[in-house]
Order: sequence, then structure tokens, then C-alpha cells
Amino acid sequence: MAFFLVLFSEQASSQDHHYWNQLFGSRSALMGGAVVGGVRDTSAGFYNPGALGFINKPSLSVSANAYQLERLSVEDAIGTGVPLDSDQISVIPLLASGTLIFDRFPDHAFGYSLLTKNQSTIELSGRREKHLELIGDVNHSDGRVSFQGEEDFIGQLITSSKVTELWAGLSWAHKLRPHISMGATAFFALRNQSQSETLTARVVNGNTIATADKVDYVDFWNIRTLLKWGITADLEELKLGLTITTPSRNLFGQGTVAGERSFNNFYDPEQGQLVGELVSNRQENLDTTYKTPFSIAAGFEFALTPKTNLAGSVEWFNKQREYDVITPGAHSFLRNIIVDELIKFDETAEEEERALIQVKDAAERVVNFAVAIEHTFNKTTKGYLSFRTDHETNPNIEENSLGLTNWDIYHFTVGTAFRRKRSELALGFTYSFGKPQDDFIQFANLSKITEGNLFGNSKRTTANYDAFSIIVGYTYFFNKK
Repeated sequence: MAFFLVLFSEQASSQDHHYWNQLFGSRSALMGGAVVGGVRDTSAGFYNPGALGFINKPSLSVSANAYQLERLSVEDAIGTGVPLDSDQISVIPLLASGTLIFDRFPDHAFGYSLLTKNQSTIELSGRREKHLELIGDVNHSDGRVSFQGEEDFIGQLITSSKVTELWAGLSWAHKLRPHISMGATAFFALRNQSQSETLTARVVNGNTIATADKVDYVDFWNIRTLLKWGITADLEELKLGLTITTPSRNLFGQGTVAGERSFNNFYDPEQGQLVGELVSNRQENLDTTYKTPFSIAAGFEFALTPKTNLAGSVEWFNKQREYDVITPGAHSFLRNIIVDELIKFDETAEEEERALIQVKDAAERVVNFAVAIEHTFNKTTKGYLSFRTDHETNPNIEENSLGLTNWDIYHFTVGTAFRRKRSELALGFTYSFGKPQDDFIQFANLSKITEGNLFGNSKRTTANYDAFSIIVGYTYFFNKK
């Protein structure tokens, strides 16, 4: 039936595609990530492993946390005059790291790092109720009349998306010359991601109810590995850096996917009765794949004055071709509720039926840049001001995908660092905002429903994103042996 085809055509998607949404290390976070050339703490394991060769402390430990309020607002999300908002407060542990330097290898440095590469939560829900004549009178052969007069309509959306990605790395660096050092970090990345969307519609008339449901659910974890190589030159007033990050290599993972499309109590003139259909599927313990592309970054840091440094970094990310994150087996079923026929899916099933729970991902090419100023007020206090871009990579895959937004995000950071004999405390504030997205597709259009489509035809609307973050970082310097 026509309405059932509409149910199939609406695909769920969630979660952002951004590479620079989190920063790591106290100074690096305050500098907005503009440290590829001038990083000189253990966050170098991520930003430029080659710079570890210039760290002369036997060991030091760095940690930083961000306390973040993240807000998403979608105008007319499920119909005209029905906006939806998501306000999430989270604590994000950004980095814990350290270095090891051995007397037997004075020109070599070793490091370790554990960082939160991505952490985000979006939760939206809304409801629309109205009284109208939606379904025409249904005259039964026995004289009964269903859906006579006006009906009560109730439409509801509940959707959520959560992602957490942790990276663990082991680093090595070697001084090639007094002013040049190179190094590499081997990372293992653990990604946990879940997203769900439930859209329901109810039409009530007396003791007769027509229903439509659309359910999508994805939950998976995946482990992959990648390598970052870097080289840096320290020319006193000028510092330069270059890094290359390899495409990730998938190791293993598991996931669960579920999907359902159903409608019930809709009149079929060919059968002369109220009918319904159901497609439902849930599969667990499926293999998963997650990929990130090749990238190359370059940066500099220049001493404008003895007290003021100017820094900049730029990173280019290659395109990630479309691939399957989760590929389900042939276990779905289609049931005609009235006739009670059961049809199992197989390898020759229609593509749109199989796409019900097949999850795909991809990413477009992007370039991000950051600029920062560091100023020394006195022996114990420094100030920071930085700006960075975070361009989206969402390719807008029509099928089930891991992408919700397609706006670029811009970050402004201001902060200060206080140095003591064996420690340093960093405090900062970041304001982030997304360029207003004018082509956001509604989750549903419950203001324009018809008898043949209780979810309405989704239109384009406006969505806005912003975030406020407080950065707290602490660095402890160990004594030399």
C-alpha cells in the first residue's frame, strides 16, 4: 500500500561528522589545537609525536577536563510550530598522558596517552495532538461504519544519539639533530555509538484506532588502529611541524540493529476491509566496521616578541568512501496482518527492504585550521586567545547512516595558565556555534498529515547548534633523576 512505501522511504540518521570537536592537553586546548609546530608537552603524542624529542623532563603527566553545555534547537522539527530542543551537560576527560626518558637513550623519548576523541549526546522528543476529520467514513458490509466524523490525532517522536570514542597511544621520538626531531604514535581507538528513533501516530475514533509506527535502533562498539607520524624543527624563535595520520585499520567489533515499520486499521478497497502490515527485524552480535581517513597537518609557532607567540595549524582530511558499518543477515519478515502470510527475507529481497537495518557511513574531504596567541604576563602567568574551525564531513547518505547535522562549527577560546614550581593549572572558556542549518530535514511533518501518510511529507527547516565549555587542566612536572 502507498502508506507502507512512505514508511520505508523515511530513513533514520544521527550523530555529527566532525574531526576537531575535542582538544587534548592543557596548553593545546587553550591554543585551540594550533600546536602542530609548537607543542612541547605530552599532548604531542597526539598533535605531533616528533615534538616529544624536545621534552627534557624525565616524566610529566598532563590531564584536562571540559565541562560542557551542548545545545541543539530544531525549528518545526515535527511540524509547523513544534520546535524541539536538546540541552546536555557533560564532563569530558580530555587527556591523561606522560613521558619516559631513559639515561641509556638520551636522544630518545617514549610516551603514553589516553584521550577522549569524541563524546556527544543528543536527545529530542516531541508530541503533536489535534482534532480533525482525517480518515473518511468506512462502510462495512455488515452495516457498521468506522471513522465516522472527526478523529483525535496523536503523533509523537523520541530520538537519541550518543557517541563516546577513546584513544590509547604509545609514542616514540628521536632527535635526528639538535634542532630536528621525529616520532610516531600507534593508537588504538574504541568507539561506542548508539542511536534510536521512534515515531508513532494514532488516529482515534470511538472504539477504532488506526496506527502507524516507525522504529530504528543501532548500538555498536568497534576497535580500530591507526598510526600518526610527525617531524618538528625548533629554530628558537620559529617552530615548525608536520604530521601524517594513516587511514584506520579495522580490528573487530559487535553491534545490534533493529527496525520496524507498521500500520494497522487502514481501509483497503480491494479487500473491502481494514488491513495492516508489519516489517520487523532485530539482529544482534553482528560484525562492525568503522573507518577514518588519511590526513596531513602542518603548523608553526613564531615569537613575535619575547613575551608573545603567534601560532597556527591546518589539517586536510581525505574523503572516506561509503562503506557498511553493520550488514545484517537475511532474517527480516513481512507480515500482512489480515491475511496472516509470513514472507522471510533472503538474498534476493528488495534492496529497500534490506536497507531497513543496514547501516552505512562516509565522509567528505575537509580542511580545518586554527590560530592562537600566547602572551606571558609574568613568570607565573600566561594568557591565551584562539580560534578554530571544525567543518562537517556529512555526505548526507539517504539510507541509514551515522550523520545528523551538516553545519560547520566555529570555536573561540580564552584562558590562562598559572605556573608553580612543579605544576601548572590551566583555566579556559570556549564558546562554539554552528552556522545555522537552513536545509535540515524534519523528522516528520505532523502539521500536514493525510489519510495516506500519518507522518506527513518532511520539509526543510532550520536547526541551530551552540556549546559552552569550561576547560580545567593540570600538569605535574616530576623531578629529574
